[in-house]
Amino acid sequence: MVPSGWNTLALSEITKEKISYGIVQAGPNVKDGIPYIKSADVGGEIDVDSLQRTAKEIHHKYRRSSVHPNDIVFSLRGNIARTSIVPTSLQEANLTQGTARISVNDKNDTKFVYYKLASTPILNRINALSKGSTFKEISLEELRKVKLALPPLEEQRKIAKILSTWDKAINTTERLIDNSKQQKKALMQQLLTGKKRLLDDSRKPFEGEWEEVKLGELIEEFVNGYAFTASNYKNHGIPIITMGNISLDGNFDERQLKQNFWEDDDALEKYKIKLGDLLIAMTDVTPDKNLIGRMTIVDVDKTFYLNQRVGLLKLSNKIDSIFLKYLSNESRWRKYSIAVSASGVQANMGTKDIKKGMIHLPHIAEQKKIASVLTNADKEIEILEQQLADFKQEKKALMQQLLTGKRRVKVDNEVVA
Repeated sequence: MVPSGWNTLALSEITKEKISYGIVQAGPNVKDGIPYIKSADVGGEIDVDSLQRTAKEIHHKYRRSSVHPNDIVFSLRGNIARTSIVPTSLQEANLTQGTARISVNDKNDTKFVYYKLASTPILNRINALSKGSTFKEISLEELRKVKLALPPLEEQRKIAKILSTWDKAINTTERLIDNSKQQKKALMQQLLTGKKRLLDDSRKPFEGEWEEVKLGELIEEFVNGYAFTASNYKNHGIPIITMGNISLDGNFDERQLKQNFWEDDDALEKYKIKLGDLLIAMTDVTPDKNLIGRMTIVDVDKTFYLNQRVGLLKLSNKIDSIFLKYLSNESRWRKYSIAVSASGVQANMGTKDIKKGMIHLPHIAEQKKIASVLTNADKEIEILEQQLADFKQEKKALMQQLLTGKRRVKVDNEVVA
């Protein structure tokens, strides 16, 4: 049901220029050419500096698809239905065949239409109109017919302004997260190599040389995971940890737990994992072998089973497990892990490889202090990431209300009924 005062119009009825796609073949990148926007560039803010450029002659040939500041660029294929608004810094540009220009007329607000196109009902409609089995795309003809329920212009502007406020909060938080991650990375490079020394409990800098040690000398027991049979997995019981639960930043990712369970079995007691256990990825299927050798600490208070190709390290009291977890992300250990697992299509790191690995180790007190500082840095990032998730969820709920007219806004100090 269309709210009072709203009109339903097709996209083709609210544009000042015909909705069209761009250049069929942009040719090689031309340094002083005209920038063009392809499907991969669309979604959120356009990174103008990263855009490729086409020859001025090609741009002129396809001038019908030129885009200007405040135009909406719509992805017709690939990341279908993703949209961006052309920034004011991009005064002259074009599109590729996989994108379309939507130039909103003066009777409607571009930002409102941008949000409307990103709303769930419209996205569902666009997906329903898209064709193709392996490579879906929507035709210009179908896109032009997509209908939007639109309030009067002033109400559109007010709704767009409210949602833009949430976008600013989301963008600010994303930048804070990026900055925090960069600061943590720099801190790790300094602390885990001894370039920067922290203060001890007496407020004096830690002293003494760091020691070169084989990791095997610090491992009291190493347990390789059990070879569970996938065909015998249960839908209840004890969940099974795999290498997918070890994230690239060293955190334990419970969200990646597959719905694989095994019944409680006393014979498998040594493969049971609990809160505080230190795990290592012993295999990796990614091309860059970026996961191999990374460690994590289980921070969920429940029992798990350990699958094969994930190892459990039980350490002596000469090394702090949290310190070692962070050390597994440091460049020296990363290079070693990749080197010993380089042969073969799938990267594998054996128990002997792990034990032979050399690490640079300070006194246990300094290890614990370093681990504490880096843990606090991780907690700050976690808080920001949770804040970001909350902002996105709240914006989504607000979009569902404002863009459908279920909740009306004040225009000129009056609530639109």
